[in-house]
Amino acid sequence: METSAEIISELRELIVRAAPDPSQALKVRECGEDQALDSIIPFSSLILLGVVVAVEDRFAIRITFDSLTSACAGGATLRKLAQMIQTMRAENPGTKHAAL
Repeated sequence: METSAEIISELRELIVRAAPDPSQALKVRECGEDQALDSIIPFSSLILLGVVVAVEDRFAIRITFDSLTSACAGGATLRKLAQMIQTMRAENPGTKHAAL
């Protein structure tokens, strides 16, 4: 299973690819793991939906309303999203996930 650092690295690319305007999202490649994503890019509903779909596809998990609400409480960060992914994968061991 990937480490938090590896998941965060993948999240950076997933967010850039999920953004309606990837050039606006490029800053996420350089931000701190605990920096609120809203402070870097406009983390709109459209971007969030794209990230959810990309994360579900990549990590073969189903993101629930509760898990996403918890991960975004106080502002979404790469570290919080990575922790959400690790928690959900631990709750569903044996699930294969797609290569990036």
